[in-house]
Amino acid sequence: MLRTSYRINLTVITALVLGLLAGCVYYNTFFNAKKSFDEAERTRRKSRLKGGRVKEDLYQIAIDKSLKVVENYPNSKYYDDALYVLGVSYFYVRKYSASERRLRELLANYGDSKFADESELYLAKAKLELKNEEGAMELFEGIFGSDVKRSYKAEAAIALGNYHFREKNFERSRQYFLAVRDSLGMEDEKKMAQRMIADSYFEGYNFRDALGAYIQMLGLSPDKDDEYHALYNAARSSFRLMRIESGLDYLRRLSDNEAYYDSLSVIKLLMGSGYEYDDDLSHAEDIYLEVLEQEQSKVVAGEAAYRLGLIHQFDYDDLPKAKEYYDRAVRLSRGSDFAKDALERSSDIGKVETYTQSARPGATASQEVIDAAARTQYQLAELYWLNLNKPDSAMIEMQYVIDSFPTSTYAPKAMIALSHMYSEHKDDRFTAYQIMRDVPRLYPRSDYVPEALEALEFLGSKLDTGYAAVYLRRAEDFLVDEQNVDSARAYYQYIVDSFPDSRHYTQAQFSLIWLTEMYESTGDSSVYHAYSAFAEANPKSEWAKVAEQRMGVTRKVTTVVRKIGQDTTQVRRGRDDDGLLRDFADESDTSLAADPLESVYIGPNGERLRNVPVEPIEIREEFVYPVEAYRIGFEGDLYFQIFLDFSGEVVDYILKIRCDSEDINREASEAVASMIFDPLRIPQEQQETWMVYKFEVRKPEHIR
Repeated sequence: MLRTSYRINLTVITALVLGLLAGCVYYNTFFNAKKSFDEAERTRRKSRLKGGRVKEDLYQIAIDKSLKVVENYPNSKYYDDALYVLGVSYFYVRKYSASERRLRELLANYGDSKFADESELYLAKAKLELKNEEGAMELFEGIFGSDVKRSYKAEAAIALGNYHFREKNFERSRQYFLAVRDSLGMEDEKKMAQRMIADSYFEGYNFRDALGAYIQMLGLSPDKDDEYHALYNAARSSFRLMRIESGLDYLRRLSDNEAYYDSLSVIKLLMGSGYEYDDDLSHAEDIYLEVLEQEQSKVVAGEAAYRLGLIHQFDYDDLPKAKEYYDRAVRLSRGSDFAKDALERSSDIGKVETYTQSARPGATASQEVIDAAARTQYQLAELYWLNLNKPDSAMIEMQYVIDSFPTSTYAPKAMIALSHMYSEHKDDRFTAYQIMRDVPRLYPRSDYVPEALEALEFLGSKLDTGYAAVYLRRAEDFLVDEQNVDSARAYYQYIVDSFPDSRHYTQAQFSLIWLTEMYESTGDSSVYHAYSAFAEANPKSEWAKVAEQRMGVTRKVTTVVRKIGQDTTQVRRGRDDDGLLRDFADESDTSLAADPLESVYIGPNGERLRNVPVEPIEIREEFVYPVEAYRIGFEGDLYFQIFLDFSGEVVDYILKIRCDSEDINREASEAVASMIFDPLRIPQEQQETWMVYKFEVRKPEHIR
C-alpha cells in the first residue's frame, strides 16, 4: 500500500513539475516576444513623426517567439496577444499579407479582445499597402465613425493623409491632416499635420495658400528642421507669387541663423533664383559665382555653374561662355540630373561650332556635296529650334537652306519646317500657307510632297500625284489586289529610273529582285548574286538586311511539289557534288512550309529563342504611323528578332514578320533599332542571346 501510494504521489508530482516547467517555458517565450515588441514600438513612436526607420530586427524577434506561442499553445490565454504582436510586427517588417491574415484571425475569433480596435486600424493599413484601397477605406471610415480612442483615429487619419498625398490627391489628403491638426492629434502630430497641409498646397501649385500654411508652421514652436522647411518653402512660394523681397527676407532669416550655416550655399542658390525671378541678373550672377568659388560641396557648386550656364545661354546669348559653365558643372557633379542636362546643352553648343565651321560648297560642287552641306545647315537650324531655344536664328538658318541649296533634297523639307516655324513662332498663318503651298509646286517629285499636301488638306485630291510613293502604292495594288506581276514590275522599275533620290528607291530595287525570285526564278544563283550586289551597294539600308535574309533562303535548297512516277512528293532543288542543278526527292524537309510565327522563334543560328521579358525603358526614335500607309490602314503585330549589347541597346535586329506596307515596316524598324532595355531586368540566361520582340502597330485616331 505504501509503495503504491508513493508511486501515485510521484506521478502526480512529476506531472505538476512538468506542467509548471511547460508553463514557465511558454510564459518566458511570450514574455521575451512582448519585450522585443514593446521596445520596437517605443523606438518607432519616437521616430515616426520625423520619418525615422523602425527596428525591424526587434520586430522579427517578436515574430519568431510569438509564432512559437501560436503554434505550440493554441489554447493559451495569451493567444490573442500573440496574434496582435504578429499582426503589427509583420506590418513593420513589410510582410503585409501575413499581417492581414493574422489580424483578420484575431478579429474573427476574438472580437471582444482589448486589441480589437487597434487591430482593425492595422488591418486597414495593411490593406492599403496591399493596394486594396476599397477595403482599407471601408475600415478607416468605420474607425472614424465608431467610439474608439482618439489616438487610433489620429493614426488612421495620418495613414490616409499620407496615402492620398503620395497619390497626389492633395485636397483629400488635407481633409485628414486638418482633422489631425484641429481635433485628433497630439502636439507633435499637429505640427506634422500642418507641415503636410502646407506641402500639399505647394505641390498642388496653390502657392498663396501654401505661403499662409508655412507661416502658420512658424507659429507652432517648430524645431530646427521644421523652421528651416517652413522658411525655405515660404521663400519659394513667395517667388512664385512674385513677392520677391518677401521671399528674400525669409531666406535672410535662415542665412543669419548660425544653426543653418551648413545649408548656407543651398539658401544662396534659392536667393539667386529669386533675383532671377526679379530680372536682377547681376545680383543672381554674383551669388552663383560666390557659391561656385567658395562651396566645398561639388554638387552645390556644380548647380551654381549650371545656373550660370543657363543665364549666359538664354539671357546673355553668350554660347561659348555658357558652354564653359556647363562643362564645369559636369566636371563637378557628373551624376546629377542638372549635370546630365548641362552635358546635353554643352554638346549642342559644340555642334553649333561644328556646323557653322563646315565648308560651303563651290559653284562646281557635285550634288552629293551640295546635299551634305544642306543637311549640315538643316541640322544647325533644327538645333537652334529644338535644343537651344533660339527660334529666330533657326528661321534664318532654315531660310538659308532654301535659298542656298535649292537643288538639294533638303530644300522641300526645310520649306515645310519653315512653314511650321512661321505658324508657331510668328503666328503668321498666311506666310506659313504660302511656303507650304510652294512645296508641291516647286518640288512635285519630292518625298516630302505628301507631308505638305496633308498640311494643306489636299491629300487625296488631284494634286496628290507625281511623287515616288504614289507609284509605289500602284505597284503594291497591282501585286496584292490584282496579282498583276508585270504591271507591278513596271511601276517599281519606273521608281528606279525616275526617282534616284527618293527614300523609296532602294525598296523598289529590292522589290524587283524579289519579284524575280518569287515569280521568275530559274533556280540558278542569279537571284542570290542580285541580292548580294544590292546589299553591298546599300549597306546602311534596312532593305540590305532583308536582302541578306533572302540570300540565306536562296542558299538553301528550294522545296517544290513535283510528280515522280505515280506519287506526288516534295522535291528539293539543289546542286549535286559536281555543282550541277538537279532535283532531289525529299519527304522529310518541311522547313519552308513551317508556321511563320513558329519560325520567329528559331534564331539566326538555329537556336530556340524566347520573348524579350520587359518593355524598353527608352525609344529614341518613336514610331510615327506613315502618311503613305493611311490608305492601307494596317493594324497588327510585327515580329522582330533583336540582339542587345551589355548596356541594353539594340545593336542588331531582324524583321521576321512584316506587314504589306514597307513604310510601316521601315518606321517600326527604326523604332526598334533605337530601343534601350534595362539589362538588369533581362534574365541571365537570355543575356547575350537573340530574343523575340513583338511590335504593336496601331492606326492614329484621326484615320480610324
